[in-house]
Amino acid sequence: MLAAKADVNGALPAAFGLVAAVAYHHYDTVYRIRGNAGAPPAWLVRSIGGHEGRTLLVTVLAALLTASQFTVALTALAVAVALVVLVESIRFWVSAGAPAVHDEGEPA
Repeated sequence: MLAAKADVNGALPAAFGLVAAVAYHHYDTVYRIRGNAGAPPAWLVRSIGGHEGRTLLVTVLAALLTASQFTVALTALAVAVALVVLVESIRFWVSAGAPAVHDEGEPA
């Protein structure tokens, strides 16, 4: 039982990284919509798997891999999602000329 807990703890930083990347994507999506710039492109949503796709992938990885392999795979997934989301977000906000919006909905 103790060994299983140590295995889970090893994957926690990778899991946190994946959650952080997805949270940033949600934040970016909300501010695009609030700024009347529209939703992120469909290719971005498809490439990061959507909520169901990521959940299914993590579940399959957890079932098929050893603990150390799972940690590496989860880290790779978190890095890949973060890179795709950040690069697209930066590209959009630099090139779109969309206005910044405060939390109250007023232009910045």
